[in-house]
Amino acid sequence: MNRYRRLTTVVAAAALAGALVAGCSKDEAAPTAPATGALPDGAQIVKESAKTTQTLRTVHLNINAANLPNLPVEKVSADVTNETQGKGAAMGDAKVKITPDAAFAEAKFLVVDKVLYTQQGGRYVPAGPAEKVYDPGVILDKDKGIANVIANIQNPKAEARETIDGVATVKVSGTIDAAVIDPIVPRLGENAGTFPITVWIKDVAPPATDSVKPSEAPSTGDGPNLVRAVVKKDSGTVTVGLSNWAKPVNIVKPAS
Repeated sequence: MNRYRRLTTVVAAAALAGALVAGCSKDEAAPTAPATGALPDGAQIVKESAKTTQTLRTVHLNINAANLPNLPVEKVSADVTNETQGKGAAMGDAKVKITPDAAFAEAKFLVVDKVLYTQQGGRYVPAGPAEKVYDPGVILDKDKGIANVIANIQNPKAEARETIDGVATVKVSGTIDAAVIDPIVPRLGENAGTFPITVWIKDVAPPATDSVKPSEAPSTGDGPNLVRAVVKKDSGTVTVGLSNWAKPVNIVKPAS
C-alpha cells in the first residue's frame, strides 16, 4: 500500500510539473510566436492595403533617405492630415533643402494650403510654395499619394512574416515605376525606370467580401495598413514609415 501511494505521488507530481512547464511555455511564447499558416497572396494583400490607405485621413509619417544627396528632403517626422482631398496639411520636423543648391538644414515646419512655413524665432513664417521644397500632405492624396504607390507595385511577392515597430506584418517585395514614387519623394524618380521596393503591411485577416470599389468612409485605422516601405535607387535607399493611423491630428494655419 505504501509503495502504491509513493508511486501515485510520483506520477501526480510529474504530471503537475509537466502541466506547469507546458503552461509556462505557452504563456511565454504567445507574445513572440510567429503567425501560422500560409502567407497571404502578395497581390491580394497589396490590393487590400491600397484600398485601406485610400480612405486614411490622418497618419504619422517618417521618411529617411540615405546616400541620395540630390533629393530635396533627407528626413521627415510629421503628423499629416487630409480631411479634405487636395488640402493636405502637415506639421513636424524635417531636414530639407530650401533651395536646390542649399545644404540640408533641420527645421520645424508646417504645411497648410500648399504653403510651407518654417519656425523662426518661435513663430512660423512662410517659406514659399510647399511643392517647391516638399509637401508631406501629398502622402494621403488618393490619386498620387502612398495609396497609389501601393496599388502600383508590380509583381508583388509575399516573402515572410515580420514584426516591425511592434506590429505584425507581411513582407512583400516587388518593383515600382519611378513616376509613381516621385510625388512621395520628389526627384527620386529622375533618370530612372523602375525601382526595387519592399513593403511591410499589417498582417490582418482578409475581408469577408472582396468589394470592387473602396469604401468612401474614412478609415478607422484598422485593416492592412502600410507600416514601412523601402525603395532602393543605385546605392541609396528611402525608407517611408507610417504609424498612428487615423489618430486625431490638429494643424492650425499660422496667423499672418
